[in-house]
Amino acid sequence: MRRIDFFREIKSSLIDTVISVYDPFIKSDIEKVEEVANLILGITWVPVLKENAPYTNLDMEFINGMPIIFFGNETNRMAMEGFCPECLHIFTVTSLYSIVKCLDCGKEYNFKTQLGDLKFKSMPLKRINKTYYVGFTHS
Repeated sequence: MRRIDFFREIKSSLIDTVISVYDPFIKSDIEKVEEVANLILGITWVPVLKENAPYTNLDMEFINGMPIIFFGNETNRMAMEGFCPECLHIFTVTSLYSIVKCLDCGKEYNFKTQLGDLKFKSMPLKRINKTYYVGFTHS
């Protein structure tokens, strides 16, 4: 083995050792920063969906007494509040046609064509260990 090869091997093994030693500390620090950010923003994460649970492209669930609409596919799921921001009535969801309607205002939105005059308030959604969590803000 030549000297240059020896020093390259020493350098790579030293870097690998440092990474393996500090990796748990960095991960715990990141988790602590996430917890502080959630505390400051006033977000409480509630488990809502399992990754392998059967789902449709558009579905409404009641979680903690609040209607939440979930839509998307296996790789890109989103969540939004399930009531109209103008009249505060609960939306009517038609999963077959991928349509959400407010029967009081008469407004609707079609998720297949992405057309409509209905406005939504999105909710934070994250996935941890094959479980989806939705973020509730404290009011």
